[in-house]
Amino acid sequence: MRCRDAVALCGGAVFALSVCGAAGHAADAPDPAAAPRGLIAEPAPRPQTAIRVQPRFAVKAHLFQVFAGAEYLSRGDFYNSPGARIGAAYYVLEPLALEAQLSHYWSSLDAEAERVKETLGAIPDSHPPGWLALVGARYSIGYGKLMVGGLGGVIHFEPQTFVHAGVHDHGGDVGPSADAGLGFLVFLTPRLFTRIDAALVFERESRSGQTVSVWGTLPSLSLGGML
Repeated sequence: MRCRDAVALCGGAVFALSVCGAAGHAADAPDPAAAPRGLIAEPAPRPQTAIRVQPRFAVKAHLFQVFAGAEYLSRGDFYNSPGARIGAAYYVLEPLALEAQLSHYWSSLDAEAERVKETLGAIPDSHPPGWLALVGARYSIGYGKLMVGGLGGVIHFEPQTFVHAGVHDHGGDVGPSADAGLGFLVFLTPRLFTRIDAALVFERESRSGQTVSVWGTLPSLSLGGML
C-alpha cells in the first residue's frame, strides 16, 4: 500500500523507495553458503562396527580323528550286549569325514531268556552279537559354542549326522549291517574331543533256517583326538 501511495505522489520517491525495499529484502534473505542456525554443517562420522567373527576353535579339514569308547547294542534278541568301539575318521572337508569303526560285544542272555533256559532248556534262535565292522561318512550340520556359568570357559560343539554300512559276525552268523543316526561332538581342547552317538541299526541275520531283518539301537560314548 505504501509503494502505491508513493507512486501517486511523485516518481522520484517511488524509485528511492523501490531501491530501499530491494536492499531490505536482500538483507533479510539467508546466505546459501551459511549453515542454518542450530544445525551441524556436516554430519558426524558413523562409528566403525567392530568385527566379531572369530576363527574356529578347532579345525578338522585334512586331519584325522582317532577314537575309542563304549556302546550298547539293543536288538530285542534276549541278549544284553555291552561293547567297545575303536575307529578313525579323515575329514576331506571341514564338515565332511570318511569314517571306519570296529566294535566288539560281550553278550549274555538276559533274565527272561535265562528263566526260559532253566525251565525249558531252550535258548533263543537269535545269535549273540559279537563283532561289527562299519565304514561310512559323517557330516557336521553346524558349529556352536555355549558359555556355562561356573565352568570358567566356553563349550565348543558340533551336531552331526552319519551313515555306515558293513558286516557283522554274531555267534558265527555273518551278514550285512548298516546304521544311521545323530551325533554330538564336544571339543575339550582344540585336539581332544568327546562324542555321543545315537544310531538306528539294521542287520540281516539267519534265524531258524531263514534270513530275517533285525532292527536295533546303538548308543555310544567315545573319546578321541586329532592327528
